[in-house]
Amino acid sequence: MTTPRLRTCITAAADAVDASRDELCRLDAGAGAGDHGVTMALAARSVRQTLAAAPDASGAELVTKLAMAMGSVGGAIGPIYASGLLAIAGALRAMPPGEPITVANVLACAEAAETAISQLGHAKPGDKTILDALDPAIVVLRQARAAGTDVDEALATAAAAARDGAASTAAMIASVGRASRLGERSRGLADPGATSFALIMDAFAASAG
Repeated sequence: MTTPRLRTCITAAADAVDASRDELCRLDAGAGAGDHGVTMALAARSVRQTLAAAPDASGAELVTKLAMAMGSVGGAIGPIYASGLLAIAGALRAMPPGEPITVANVLACAEAAETAISQLGHAKPGDKTILDALDPAIVVLRQARAAGTDVDEALATAAAAARDGAASTAAMIASVGRASRLGERSRGLADPGATSFALIMDAFAASAG
């Protein structure tokens, strides 16, 4: 994926988060502070400012700057995205310079992010967190790599898996984070972090094609 194309995808993801601010706040109000949508909108603004301030940045350098932008918004989600993005930057640095984007490369980045996020919050799939959207996407990417699927199709199916995974969290009881204090009462609404990640994946996949 070329840098201009990547920037287009990132901008589309920021726009998608902005458009869903109120819905994300509604989901968060059921088990958290009700500010997830606002926090993600602030993150989207910070990401746009980063893109504008670093027009020549690409690859791992750009992703590292985006990690700092996400981390700057604070809250519970800022460090999670910062950790995941820094892991992605590390995975990108390990790839040969100029190598075209492949399903295997996307998978390596996604797996690195999942490991970093899991280590940060000690969460696992099924705990009603962002991982319940990320992990299904990784499963699909592994299948796509084995099947020789092209990148655009793999991203589209991974986004669909993330969307389904986020929706499935409505039936879960939160095991980590603020929502875990509610026990059974945390059931009924989709996890806002998983939902915002699915929105980002959807926008990314739609813009990448």
